[in-house]
Amino acid sequence: MTNFDILKMTLKNLTKRKLRTALTILSVVIGASSIIIMVSLGVALDESFDKQIKQMGNITNIEVNASYNGKTDITSDNINQFKKIEGVQVVTPMVRSDLRILINGDKYVGTFSVIGIDPDASDLLGYTAIEGRGLNAEDSGTYNLIANPLIAYGFDKKGKGQPYSKFIYSEEEVTPDMQKIDILNQKVTITTDRLYGVSRKYIGNGSDTNKNLKHKTYKANIVGIANKPQLYDDNYIIVPLDTLEKIKKDIEKVNSNNSGSPSNTQTGYQSVIVKCESIDKVQEVMDKLKDIGEFNVYSPIEFITASQKTYSSIQILLGAIGGISLFIAAIGITNTMVMAIYERTREIGIMKVIGARVLDIKKLFLLESILIGFLGGAVGVIFSYLISFGLNKGAPFIMELMGIGGGIGIAPIGEETLKISSIPLWLSVTSLIFASFIGLMAGYFPARRAVKIEALKAIKSE
Repeated sequence: MTNFDILKMTLKNLTKRKLRTALTILSVVIGASSIIIMVSLGVALDESFDKQIKQMGNITNIEVNASYNGKTDITSDNINQFKKIEGVQVVTPMVRSDLRILINGDKYVGTFSVIGIDPDASDLLGYTAIEGRGLNAEDSGTYNLIANPLIAYGFDKKGKGQPYSKFIYSEEEVTPDMQKIDILNQKVTITTDRLYGVSRKYIGNGSDTNKNLKHKTYKANIVGIANKPQLYDDNYIIVPLDTLEKIKKDIEKVNSNNSGSPSNTQTGYQSVIVKCESIDKVQEVMDKLKDIGEFNVYSPIEFITASQKTYSSIQILLGAIGGISLFIAAIGITNTMVMAIYERTREIGIMKVIGARVLDIKKLFLLESILIGFLGGAVGVIFSYLISFGLNKGAPFIMELMGIGGGIGIAPIGEETLKISSIPLWLSVTSLIFASFIGLMAGYFPARRAVKIEALKAIKSE
């Protein structure tokens, strides 16, 4: 028998018992679609997690903070030790402060979160310019600044402002009453007077309302608009480290003159950013940083590692649930092929008598079971795409109506909607191959049984 003859007989045998064949294929469809949908839920979780990682910005950054009890500051010697660790690319202290800034003369005022870092490290840390230019080593000691685009919405008219920062995390939080100010290449003024230009209702709420206080001002220039490299960063302004340290000392002097008490003295830094050469080096560098002193060391890699383990466990669990359905389908294929042997015992005997090879008979039954698995897998893949489409379109609206997740999956026009189910090509192809393989395995023992039937006894059987 040729392979073509075997294929023709296989198709003829499958169509002879249409209902039984259809039910067997249906069991494979259910099994294949179950495993695809289950795994697709895990894939969608993984894709969503990857998007969150990208929003976190540079995950090779490690934040080292002084101990919570305040006994251990991060000294210059510590910083030099950090720089010597293998795998470290750059180290910079990070100083934070809220500063009062005036723009357009003093027509508009606002209080903003200001971060001081070594200017030559700003690009490496992710504070890269999307307009204008970034900071570099030549900006050290100057009043050149780079700002987040959302800073443009943080100003109020003089006399109508508030003495604290406006926290704007995205363009969606911008309200119609927020006026956008052109800030690129604008000369601004930084003042130590935190109540300058505020509304009258705030006057008297601060300790620096003494009109005899001599506040200092600094002429600065916004040279670039920077991106937002970290998910937890609010709208910020980046300044050279030494510049912000000078301004903070002047603010402390003003406060100490007002209160009559001496200003606080700081022996080191409260926060330092360590950037690693690669993500593979992060955990190793973190361990060495902890050995240097009693510091609080944090990196997004810790969250990522824990989440990846959780998501992997979820994917394995979901895949196992779907696999059970496919295993049940394999039992159905085996049952179908065993029944086919009993029904075709006489036919098998005749085939042997007229000279059919044992291998041809084995091929015949194996091909039938493989085709059942393949057809069931193919229909299962198509069915899975339909279910996935329905989940992605319908489930978010149902969840919103039920008040779960705040309308997960619904995004503004132009933004990508979060998927509940995602079926990549590799999953479809793998499932189709796996379903065919299940068919092969399910038909193996029935095929062996068929070739062992004695020809004469088979012919005599009814």
